[in-house]
Amino acid sequence: MQNGHSLEDLLDFLSHAGERGLMPTATAQALAVATRNVFSVLDDAERSSLPFDDLEAVIRRFNNKRARDFNPASLKEYGRRVRRAVEMYQQWKSDPANFTVKTRSTNTSKKKEKVNGRTAPAGQPGAIQDSVEPALATNAAPVTAGSVTGYQTAFPVRAGHVVVVANIPFDLSQSEAERLAQFIRLLAPV
Repeated sequence: MQNGHSLEDLLDFLSHAGERGLMPTATAQALAVATRNVFSVLDDAERSSLPFDDLEAVIRRFNNKRARDFNPASLKEYGRRVRRAVEMYQQWKSDPANFTVKTRSTNTSKKKEKVNGRTAPAGQPGAIQDSVEPALATNAAPVTAGSVTGYQTAFPVRAGHVVVVANIPFDLSQSEAERLAQFIRLLAPV
């Protein structure tokens, strides 16, 4: 039975919401990454008609299939993000004119962090960086380079060192991700 909601529809909504300012771009991208990963356990027919009424079963399938790839906290976060993405998509579909996303308001200019006995504004050089699970980096943004479209994300390696990875294909396969991971491993001295 077709419900009319494909994975492509859901991802298009997240892209649209980020591009049009309906939600922060980083939020839209983080939700899209989680959505792509979780729904990757479905076959093509299931992706063309997403089982929103049995979302928990899909999340369980993802958790079972990818348990070795992620730590338990990441699996829970992916499930939370997919639930949120589906909920927002359904709200938008039912009433696009009144769709809004509640976001947290932070004033980073007032936040201060202690580093080596001195105070530095959050986000500034010298400030302590939060550690972020690579798969959960939320500052991802769409990138277009020529005819190739992908996304970009930043990963804080340690305090004061952030690595930016760009032009990651939206449909990155497990084998491609493993090749990329092997390349990164080559960069570290033995």
